[in-house]
Amino acid sequence: MVGPPEYMSPGQASGEDVDSPADVYSLACVVYEMLTGAPPLKGEGPRATMARQIAEVPRSVRALRPDAPTGVEQALARALAKNPADRYATVAEFLAALASEPAVATPRSLTPGRCVAVLPFVNASPDPENEYLSDGITDELIDALAKVEGLRLASRTSVFALKGKPQDVRAIGALLGASEILEGTVRKAGDRLRITAQLSSTDDGRLLWSQRFDRTLDDVFAIQDEIARTIVTTLRATSFANLAEPAARRYTDNVEAYGLYLRGRYQWNKRTQKGVAQGIRHFEQAIAADPGYALAYTGLADSYALQVDYRSVPVREGFEKAEAYARQALALDDSLAEAHASLAWCRFIYDWDWAGAEREFRRALELDPRYASAHNWYAFLLSSQGKTQEALVEGLTALELDPASVSIRRTVAWDYYYARRFDQARYHATRAIAMNPTQEESHRMLGMALAFLGRLPEAERTLREARTLPGAGAYAIGALGYVLALAGKRAEAESLLKELDERAKTEYVTPVAYGTLLIGLGERERALDYAERTVEERRGWMVYARVNPLFDALKDEKRFKALVQKMGL
Repeated sequence: MVGPPEYMSPGQASGEDVDSPADVYSLACVVYEMLTGAPPLKGEGPRATMARQIAEVPRSVRALRPDAPTGVEQALARALAKNPADRYATVAEFLAALASEPAVATPRSLTPGRCVAVLPFVNASPDPENEYLSDGITDELIDALAKVEGLRLASRTSVFALKGKPQDVRAIGALLGASEILEGTVRKAGDRLRITAQLSSTDDGRLLWSQRFDRTLDDVFAIQDEIARTIVTTLRATSFANLAEPAARRYTDNVEAYGLYLRGRYQWNKRTQKGVAQGIRHFEQAIAADPGYALAYTGLADSYALQVDYRSVPVREGFEKAEAYARQALALDDSLAEAHASLAWCRFIYDWDWAGAEREFRRALELDPRYASAHNWYAFLLSSQGKTQEALVEGLTALELDPASVSIRRTVAWDYYYARRFDQARYHATRAIAMNPTQEESHRMLGMALAFLGRLPEAERTLREARTLPGAGAYAIGALGYVLALAGKRAEAESLLKELDERAKTEYVTPVAYGTLLIGLGERERALDYAERTVEERRGWMVYARVNPLFDALKDEKRFKALVQKMGL
């Protein structure tokens, strides 16, 4: 193979013959570098660069060069398409496209309709503890505008990924596929609030509207409604002709309860054990202030369910509480998509009520088709039932709605893993790690995908790294032991089994870790003992008994078949 990998087409990097569309791709790489200062894709060494050419899509040129014309952005995106049939047939066509006006006025949106991004409002208060309020107001505005028919909003995860990273609005527009950006500040002093907000066009950076609101804290609901209405009115006059009025909906009129709920979600969104614990405390205080506050009950439901993921503890108490609080939320307001999705997850992963879980997921999506978490969790249910195509549709829909979510990207990797499409699983797990290199589960997912691709040395390196990450525990030990056993390093795998035994003397160790490692060692009877214990504890590992390739070693055993039947799978 001849040539620098930074300019190779995906076909050339795969060892195929070079043709005219390949030349178009290579030329586009040069043009991209002339505009941005760097090639579109570059890895650590030639092989890594070629792998990225095959698998990854470059960032939009306007994300790095905001003043690049839209037509140039369009032409480069087409010339850098992975499929040769999607590129220009000749260099002449590519050159003509670079010089022409864009075919569509707003090409960046990947789905129909223009998109507005509400950036995290900045806490301008002297007290950094007031950040919960600026984040909460951002969330409320996203929620209010998302309910406007004909308006598409960038997801919370996508916009919060930019928090604290000032950028040109044109670059942000290219990153998020947004045509307008709403940003602002919140300053709280005593019971006084000063909120500033401004709306800008990402096409040229032009300011469309700005305003300052000086009110008391008791007026926070009215300010949010006024901002949402003004935004819609401004958009009608600029780029959206027939937008409906935002429908103001308050789940509480109690400002104290509202503030405590915002504090709870602020902590919950940290996705840490400490943050979840603090979130629970704030949600409980919000309910004490307003016992009819349905959203606060969904906060508790999500917190107790999430707490199970962040602590290696028996699941019964967490999920029983999560389900109880989800039901309380629905008793107060049956129209909450969040509550239906929370209940659906409990019915799926803990109750093993497959039909009931599907019914609740469908109800959540009927109430809010743009609720990414519902699509994400529903994909897991569908995967467990062997409905691989439907699961991938739901997972990829969640990813389109919330492209900056690491957990959703990882879910798509698991979906492909359960579908036994291990190379795609590897790709999405790698992307999740690139987005957040510190999450152990992403490395564990990648390690398992590599193992089933037969790339055991890479799998071993990945899982050894997983063990060094914050929060890594028994799951990482079990996965590493499994791969070491497959690689013939039985003595080291058995030493990890002894390590689990030592841990079990002083703390709870999930049977999932034992089961995974023992399957690798080929000790089927002992692995089945732990599978049975997993079913007794109702841990989620066994809901994938029909589809997890790890269980292929056990699927013909009578005890395993009995477990599958017992679970109603």
